[in-house]
Order: sequence, then C-alpha cells, then structure tokens
Amino acid sequence: MDIPKWQPEYLEPILAIALVTIGFSIYHFVSISEKVKSSFVSKHGEVRGNTKALWFYRYLGAMTIGIVPLLIMMPLLGKSFEDYGIAFKNNLTSLYWIVGLAAIIIPMNFVNSKKEKNLAFYPNVREPEWTKAMVAKNAFTWCAYLFGYELMFRGILLFSTVPLLGAWPAIALNAALYALVHVPKNLEETIGAIPLGIILCLVTLTTGTIWVAFFVHITLALSNFFFSLKHHPDMRVIS
Repeated sequence: MDIPKWQPEYLEPILAIALVTIGFSIYHFVSISEKVKSSFVSKHGEVRGNTKALWFYRYLGAMTIGIVPLLIMMPLLGKSFEDYGIAFKNNLTSLYWIVGLAAIIIPMNFVNSKKEKNLAFYPNVREPEWTKAMVAKNAFTWCAYLFGYELMFRGILLFSTVPLLGAWPAIALNAALYALVHVPKNLEETIGAIPLGIILCLVTLTTGTIWVAFFVHITLALSNFFFSLKHHPDMRVIS
C-alpha cells in the first residue's frame, strides 16, 4: 500500500488532535502524580495541601488543554479568535440556549447533590470548613479550567475538524474524545458526557461561539459544587 498523500488541509485538524492529546496527557499525569501532591501536602498539611493541589491542577489544565494550544495554532495557521469560536454573536440565541439548559441542569443537580454517591466525591475540595474566600476561589478555578476545556473541545478541536470531516463526523469524534476524558471519573459521567458533548457541539456550530458551551458547563459544575457543599453533612461555610 502506498503512503497516503499529504494535503495542506490536514494540518489544522491533525495539530488540534495532537495538541488535545498532549495537553490532556500532561494535565492528567501531573494531577495523579503522588510526587506533585506530596509537595503541596508537605508545605500546607494534608487537607489544605490537597485543596491547593486541586486548584493548581485546574489552572494547569486551563493552560495545557486550551490556552497553550490556542497560542500555538493561531499564529502558526494565521487564525483569529473568531475562527475558534471566541466571538460574541448570535447573542439572543445563545442566551435562550443558556437559560433553557440551565433550567434543566440546576434542578437536576439540586436533586442529585443530596445523594450519598455524589457527596462521596463532591465537592472535590474536601475541606470541612470553608471561608467565603475559599468558596469564591474554588468557583474561580472551576471557571478557569472549564474555559480551557471548552476552548479546546468545542473551540479548537471542533472548528478544526468540521471543514475536513464534515459536521457530524466531527461531532462524533468530539463527543467520543469528550467521553474518554471522563473515564477516570466514573461510568455515569462517561455515559452522560456523550449526549452532553453532542448537544454542546450542535449549539456551538449553530451559534458560532463557544460561550454557550462554556456557560452551560459552568452552570453544571458550579451548581453541583454549591449544592453539594450545602448538603454535605461534614462541611460548612464559616464567616
């Protein structure tokens, strides 16, 4: 069999797939490194060390998964922010999507957050006492991480693969990779990532912007965080 012929249009999607693979691998292996975690624990103690380590992982993920790949691809390919969905347009349609999906997500998370299975894992930060500053910082680190996350999946990866593969194959690839990165968590989140990934891709292509996916993902993460913190029997917010 002959070696497949290279075409210039292959560069962008291959680079996007390579960068999401490298970026997520760096984030994942750093986040499971006992050496990295122990450095935080030795400096700050067991509980606070784990907290600071988790916040560090989120910042790291924002950089390796989304921001650094964007800074590589834009100048290399001559692309703009808008080419990867970082644009404010179709604002009314976007708002309808955000409000509509939030109306489903928030009540669902309120119910699920009370379950023992959820409280065994969430909030990810396992502090027994939370100051208001800690609550704010935990929310901010979620926002930073999810910006990088959506920038890569619904931004760089999706907009890079649609021209070559077509919309539905690109959505299928996106949803598959999105589900795979949830495998380390649990089966339920992995399965749930498939329909959510498809919906977020469709909304992104419809609106031409990643902001719906970003705000919907924030709604999902932060509502679960706030409700889980409220319902957790061993955690409380202090003044």
